Amino acid sequence: MPTAELAALARTLDATHVRLVAARDREHALEASRRELVAWISHDLRTPLAGIRATAEALADGLVTDAATTARYHRQMLADAERLTGMVDDLFELARLQAGALELTLEKVCLADVVSDAVAAVDPIARAKGVTITGSTDEAVYVDADPAQVSRVLTNLLVNAIRHTPDDGTVEVFVERAAGAATGRPASGTAGSQAIVAVADRCGGISAEDLPRLFDLGFRGAGRQDPG
Repeated sequence: MPTAELAALARTLDATHVRLVAARDREHALEASRRELVAWISHDLRTPLAGIRATAEALADGLVTDAATTARYHRQMLADAERLTGMVDDLFELARLQAGALELTLEKVCLADVVSDAVAAVDPIARAKGVTITGSTDEAVYVDADPAQVSRVLTNLLVNAIRHTPDDGTVEVFVERAAGAATGRPASGTAGSQAIVAVADRCGGISAEDLPRLFDLGFRGAGRQDPG
């Protein structure tokens, strides 16, 4: 066999080997990500389940008798049940994303309304921790988006920001018009527009070692950097 053909064959085999190694590495990374996701699910589901069980047992055993405490226990059980529902919804959405089955319903969305609804949804959580939510929105900014999914993302960002912001801290929401964004209520058929929605907290940011894994499935960092 001519030398040139041997060299070409060698290059082909080397390229195939590189692709196989890369595929193997991706498979290992995916498996590690799945294990982390299972650990995350197990950890997070345990907390509201334990809360529901503890309050239910207290009520069943007659440890709580006054009306005010009983009502508070019932409210806590409902809150934990809602938390579980949210986690199950998140898992369902994750499964749809991984399967490529998530379908977005696009419509003209006023970002000021989305931000207002998200802030209202997390306000009780913020008040309980003494965190203030502020921000600036332009009511004239409209974009083509799925309002339910945008609201879901923004709410999750706000909850995360509140969780990691020190007590009596501040979380800010910004909406900035991007190039080509529509102003005022656009007419039907107007071309899609773009905008930037940002959530800023006071927890110091994500640690440098966690940044490369920020979008890994199920990844949870060890903590945030110290403010300052």
